[in-house]
Amino acid sequence: MLQEELTNDLRRLAAELDELGKCEDSQPPAFPPIADFEPISLLGCGGMGAVYVARQISLGRDVAVKVVLENVSDAPISDEARTVAQLHHPNIVQVFSAGTDSDCAWFAMELVKGESAERHVFASVEDVAKLGVSVAEALAYAHRCGIIHRDVKPSNIFIGDDGRVKLGDFGLACLAADGANDKSGTKRYMAPEVLNGGKATETSDLYSLGVTLRELANAQRAVPLDFAAICDKAAANNPTDRYDSVDALLADLCRFLAHEPVAANPPSPLRRFRLFARRNPLAAFGTVAAAFLLAAFVAALVVGYVKTARALEATHREAAKAAYSLADALATVERGERDPRDAELRRALEFAESLNARFPGDKTILDAIETLKKAREAHSKLPTRPRRPRRFDAENKNNPR
Repeated sequence: MLQEELTNDLRRLAAELDELGKCEDSQPPAFPPIADFEPISLLGCGGMGAVYVARQISLGRDVAVKVVLENVSDAPISDEARTVAQLHHPNIVQVFSAGTDSDCAWFAMELVKGESAERHVFASVEDVAKLGVSVAEALAYAHRCGIIHRDVKPSNIFIGDDGRVKLGDFGLACLAADGANDKSGTKRYMAPEVLNGGKATETSDLYSLGVTLRELANAQRAVPLDFAAICDKAAANNPTDRYDSVDALLADLCRFLAHEPVAANPPSPLRRFRLFARRNPLAAFGTVAAAFLLAAFVAALVVGYVKTARALEATHREAAKAAYSLADALATVERGERDPRDAELRRALEFAESLNARFPGDKTILDAIETLKKAREAHSKLPTRPRRPRRFDAENKNNPR
């Protein structure tokens, strides 16, 4: 908690220092006498120096010349200048030459016709993410070449008239092997460990890019949770909580633009499906439709099973009634009497046959029919027993009342 409060204090102090460092009301450094370059106009200035539009006489082209005050940085410029001049990437402003003169250092760079990301109006957060992809690709390339930018911020990212994004102003760049530990750069975008006197590293560039993307995205109305998580992870106060490299940040930005789950914000299964639906709307519709059809099929099976179960239950009840009637009839037959209720056997057989018509093939019903037929056949073969006369009739002949 104390570390977080200290970091916030450093952040506020950095913003105040950046405001004090602006040279809007002060005299910018004069254009030095550089051979082959002739100043045309002042393009802009800041606390570390100024940028001029100049004409390179030998090649007949306009270039941007960054004049850096010598007291801004004590780091030597020769090695860095030679290395930076060798960087060739479509998203990096090309450095043509560099040198020192009296009390300042200068860089002659490609002049990008367009505007900086600081002044650009983005249509959506997705556009900010696309800019982040271009800058991350440029930084990843520079890091592979052993160069740390040290001053990534919106005003150093240029959007050309053709829409191409370029990372510029490598005036404070250093070799990764050396790792400059001075506090040169814009402090608002500077990593906490560098503000505290630590050396600049690849992860400090990563931090600066995260702060830049968050600042540009916050100018939009609503920032998606995934993009906010990406910015927060890149600009985490603790270096160990950041991405392992700019390449890892680049991969997450690409996943965000492709509507895929991002590593910075692992989604729930429902959110994974929503992202899948955004990537593949037709496939998602087909999946949902298939799920509904499957549910309907299962429901139909359940309803059919219930109806079948009820029908079988009714069949068993009717068969039980028939069996009961049969048992009653057989009991009469077994008593050796001519059953005066032969009609009941016939009705029981007719009922069993009607059940068989309704539920053909039921073994219980078929067995009942066969038994009833045999019972009727046995009943028909029984001898007829004569009726015995009433005893009181014979007695009444002699004993009339």
